[in-house]
Amino acid sequence: MQSWVTINRRCDACGLRFERGRDEEQDHWLGAFTLNFIVTEVVFGVALLIAVLTTWPDPPWTRLLYGGGALMVLMPIVFYPMSKALWLAIDLLFRPATPEDFDPPE
Repeated sequence: MQSWVTINRRCDACGLRFERGRDEEQDHWLGAFTLNFIVTEVVFGVALLIAVLTTWPDPPWTRLLYGGGALMVLMPIVFYPMSKALWLAIDLLFRPATPEDFDPPE
């Protein structure tokens, strides 16, 4: 699956493949997507809680509805490149790089 937001396939300095795994594209995309989804939901929940607490006892529900909708649409788009890089860091913590991760491209 090709995304409009991409990062390099390999590190320019060491040659590490950024998309790792048996089915590199699918595994890496799924992990980055899941991380992006979790971060978006947490940011939305915190923003909603802060907005309701600061405007209590009369929260502006219509503005919260539209603002929350905009946040839920824009946050995943803005955060997606960072989620791919963060997913690579998490993946490297649990599965350290092996010599196969540095193989030249086919």
